[in-house]
Amino acid sequence: MTILDEAAPLPVEQSLSTIHSTLTAAHIRQDARRRGYVTSVDAIAAVAVAAAAAFLMDNLPLQMALILPLVWLLGSWLAGSYLNRTLKAKLVDVRRLAMTAVTIWAGAGVLAQVHSIPGARAMVLVLVPATALAVLAGRIALLPFARRWHRLACAPVVAVGSSDSVAEFIRSSNTASSRAPRVAAACLTDTEEVSGLPRTLTYSMENLTHAVRTTGADTVAVLDDTPADKLREFSWELERLGVGVAVKPLWSVAPHRVNVRQLGDTTLVEVSPPRYSGGRRLVRDAADRVIAGIGLLLVLPLFAIIATAIKLTSRGPVFYRQERTGLGGKRFKLWKFRTMIPNAHAQQSALAAQNNYSKGTLFKIPNDPRVTKVGRWLRKTSLDELPQLLNVLTGDMAMVGPRPTSAPPEKMATDYRRRMLVKPGLTGLWQVSGRSNLPWEEAVRLDLHYVENRSVDMDLEILRRTLPAVLAKDGAY
Repeated sequence: MTILDEAAPLPVEQSLSTIHSTLTAAHIRQDARRRGYVTSVDAIAAVAVAAAAAFLMDNLPLQMALILPLVWLLGSWLAGSYLNRTLKAKLVDVRRLAMTAVTIWAGAGVLAQVHSIPGARAMVLVLVPATALAVLAGRIALLPFARRWHRLACAPVVAVGSSDSVAEFIRSSNTASSRAPRVAAACLTDTEEVSGLPRTLTYSMENLTHAVRTTGADTVAVLDDTPADKLREFSWELERLGVGVAVKPLWSVAPHRVNVRQLGDTTLVEVSPPRYSGGRRLVRDAADRVIAGIGLLLVLPLFAIIATAIKLTSRGPVFYRQERTGLGGKRFKLWKFRTMIPNAHAQQSALAAQNNYSKGTLFKIPNDPRVTKVGRWLRKTSLDELPQLLNVLTGDMAMVGPRPTSAPPEKMATDYRRRMLVKPGLTGLWQVSGRSNLPWEEAVRLDLHYVENRSVDMDLEILRRTLPAVLAKDGAY
């Protein structure tokens, strides 16, 4: 791919520009709708609290109560709560909400002391805290819609870096939950061709501002090591466009582990260590076992049907048990419905050349001749995994986690051993991101990403994506 400047367009620039013009316009409209929805919800919550307070409290005049919604919206605007960048990053921003509440609370408190304004004390003690809680509840109610907004908001990003870094960024973005393209344009620091950019414009570094204007991006993502003075120049160049500069961390780390600290005149980005023990783990384990127990009761009739089908169509046991490595390197017996002919393991060496994971610890080949007819259907629908609910119930597995591997700890690569810090899961990031269609290196990356950054939000997102992934049957064989 030829590096562009403004005078040297790509042969397909017209079609690409049309795509990006449409994309940019859609994002501008979406930004306005999102801001309108959030502002309306805040206003409705504040007015509802004010009206209820004026009706229930005799010492609070209606006109005094109705001042608060206006003051609240103004305070939220001054705190930056309605900026597009703020709403994209965090719809429920407790810090800004608290800042608004405390500022209004302090102002009302001063007025109550200096002037004898009717209802000022009631506003301080009741109205401001109640409005803060009502606005928080309204924002939480909007969260289900925020995922769609986030998908649309991820597209306008200009990536800055080498061709390899940009290609890797696009590849990792495509395996994330967002379906929208995250890279609207790329400014390359080299002249190599980039694969995976069929819907982007590629520019030289001198045309960074033009790339931002063309795509309507609000973020420039710097993907390679860049000197601090160069990053500062980027920020100066982009600040008049209202565009922020984001820097890729040294490794893939979740936002909840990142904190910004100030030591003297130096700004540091601190990565907190992940937590694998404590009360959260106990609650997680208890929840997993309860869900697994309920799930087993619900699927018992299906178990009977599958067991009958297996028995009627092939010789051998209904269940297949194999040793896998779990938490802390503990070996356990994993339960699955049998999907292969008896003594299938004896034929594995003859099929080794077809293994998609010859570099790793898995053995997966498409159209495996050892798989029975019923077994093929079970694998396509992932129903062969259902007996692993027993492993979750006994505590050897979790509902969400890295996939269970048969490799013992001593045969794992050093970095891959980190997966033993958590329990393997019935479903996981690998399973909902392509399964056996993914190369081994990508499968390892996803497992380690989960181990390093797992959270309740990530678990819920994986569970949400599990059923669509199962129904799509992508990579299931």
